Amino acid sequence: MRQRAFSVVICTDGRLPFLKATLRGLEGLEYRGFELCIVCGPTDDGARAWLESLGGAIKVGHCPVRNLSQARNIGIAMAAGEIVAFLDDDAIPEPEWLADLNAAYEAPGVVAAGGIVYEPSGLAFQARYVTIDRLGYAHPHWMVAAPQLNYPFSTEFPHLLGANCSFRRDALLALGGFDEEYEYFLDETDLITRVNDSGGLIAQLPRAAVHHKYAPSALRNANRVTRHWRPFVKNRIYFGLRNGARHHTPWEILASAIAEIEEMRREVERNIAIGELKLADRARFEEEALSGVVDGLAAGRVPQRKLMRAPRPPAPLRPFPTRTPPTGRLCLALVTQDYPPGQNGGIARNVFELARAWAALGHHVHVFTRNRGAPPSLDFEDGAWVHRIEPTEGPPPPDLVAPEAIPQPIWDHSRAMFEEVAKLDARRRVDFVYAPLWDCEPVAFLAEPRFPLVCALQTTMDFWLDSQPERRDDAEWMRARGAPLLALERWILARAPLLHANSRAIVEDIARRYDLVLPAERLVFAPHGLSDWAEGAPARAPGEAVRFLFVGRLESRKGIDTLLAAVPEVLRRFPGARLDIVGDDSIDDGKYKAGFLARDDLEDIAARITFHGRVEEEVLRAHYRDCDVLLAPSRYESFGLVYVEGMIFGKAVIGGRAGGGPEVIEEGVTGLTVAPGDADALAAAMLRLAADADLRRAMGEAGRRRYEGRFRDEIAARELLEGARAHASEHTT
Repeated sequence: MRQRAFSVVICTDGRLPFLKATLRGLEGLEYRGFELCIVCGPTDDGARAWLESLGGAIKVGHCPVRNLSQARNIGIAMAAGEIVAFLDDDAIPEPEWLADLNAAYEAPGVVAAGGIVYEPSGLAFQARYVTIDRLGYAHPHWMVAAPQLNYPFSTEFPHLLGANCSFRRDALLALGGFDEEYEYFLDETDLITRVNDSGGLIAQLPRAAVHHKYAPSALRNANRVTRHWRPFVKNRIYFGLRNGARHHTPWEILASAIAEIEEMRREVERNIAIGELKLADRARFEEEALSGVVDGLAAGRVPQRKLMRAPRPPAPLRPFPTRTPPTGRLCLALVTQDYPPGQNGGIARNVFELARAWAALGHHVHVFTRNRGAPPSLDFEDGAWVHRIEPTEGPPPPDLVAPEAIPQPIWDHSRAMFEEVAKLDARRRVDFVYAPLWDCEPVAFLAEPRFPLVCALQTTMDFWLDSQPERRDDAEWMRARGAPLLALERWILARAPLLHANSRAIVEDIARRYDLVLPAERLVFAPHGLSDWAEGAPARAPGEAVRFLFVGRLESRKGIDTLLAAVPEVLRRFPGARLDIVGDDSIDDGKYKAGFLARDDLEDIAARITFHGRVEEEVLRAHYRDCDVLLAPSRYESFGLVYVEGMIFGKAVIGGRAGGGPEVIEEGVTGLTVAPGDADALAAAMLRLAADADLRRAMGEAGRRRYEGRFRDEIAARELLEGARAHASEHTT
């Protein structure tokens, strides 16, 4: 198949954040030989400056007025490709978008081609197969393409949405491009009409997908409520007069527009009633509707269209740089129950960072997670496709794990993730699935081992029960949940083809607890990595009293009881010191917070201890920035992301001497470790750092260097992926 040169034209006005996401999607295209032409509108949102800062990778134009047709004509004039493809600035293309469009032009006579457009949920169609009639009304309910209607002056003919359409450039120039009477609305519809009437073939594709996010604009707000009506009325009449005169009388065209105005009027009243519009908008609507009728009739009587002038030869094609790893792109699926925003626990944070880092390296990354009460959706976030899924109930294989039964929610989640990964694999081969051991998420992927699986090791049920003795002693809970999960974890550990070990300690501890041999050929050692939260964060003003920060859930495993036992002595020895406690304090009915605050012997220090509860990410960053010492005296951490977070901000760290903590914290260099549950040792470590500002500073600087050399997201993500590929290659060989 011949690979044609494409020029992708995007017109943007006041929507820079959406434009950046669209460009990130374009970086993942599986196509070479395309350029990007972006036409910025009159709104000064920083888009032109940002695009020009990219060093000439993009052709940048400017449209001085808010007229989409004029902006698109400017883009056509800039385009050097054989095919000009139009993409909205709030639309994300799937990786095969241009390859699918290119294939359509193999058929002789094809002048225009476009694919499917998903609405913001990413799961339903905004447009799939659409036809248009001579009054400009869309008929979107076709189940198949309608090439039989594609002939000159057909009453109804195939249509392509402006968010996802392409044309031969020579045909665009012959037709005069877009009619600039259409400042917005029916602009691409008019062009498609002229393609149809000139005898050109219009290819409606079952693929070439883009995801349309419906960003607010000058005409509609974020809820898609229309705030300016004149273009819709004017262009409806103008379109009918230009393209429907063979099929409808002027009275029919006008009557159709008046009927639409009546529907708009009812919509205005509905939006006033719910507060989307104000009472004053009622009169403004009437004025704009009237001017739209008058102007549409007047424009339709003008003999000549407002077509583009013959452009000068464009600058040579400027290939757009895509993110392509030297060893080739992989399609990577990450499975997790929790994922930001809203869930920021250790596993959620790790998967989030890993997804972002793998996407930044140029791979196709898909995250599969629960929808958590929101409607199911597919979104493009930070370079990764995030599938939020509603699990459905279904029985597991009866002999999967005997004699224990799998808890139904565990199976439902894993099976739902498996089915969605299988759907992705049907479109794009999945190279690896990454899933955490916690809550036995890989179970369905091992029950039907279709995909190469990497199971991430972290705190297991057995380790968690060490800090939850009441659960271990609860016979009914152990029967219904604890024992089945322990059995299932062991089953997964024995069968997973690859295990991601974030520390040496987690491997040794799991092998001992579960009485398993974990062979080296199944282990991939790589630390967790984090992006640089501290970039641009202002430093805390020096000279203030020492400030301690605890970050973590208020539960025994995180050592909150140890800290609350140790801190009174420290704050009494250092009257200016204070402690901030950040994390979910509602666990076990908030017993640690409530019990501490109920004590009657803390009046002298209570004002210097603040329980903040769960906080948003920006607030958490501010706490890291403003503290002097990070405290995380956990009884067990398989790795300890929280230690790395402290290092990012150049803070001395006090952590637990268990699990992966000693592999992250360099004892005496980047911080101090204490035995789990040892309040006296924790108090001594806090007193030592409180008394020595130079030591705190030296440890913080050493921690920052260790983060940059070992725990940056890109370093860790690359190490994990290279290890997984090497192991998979050896296994295949």
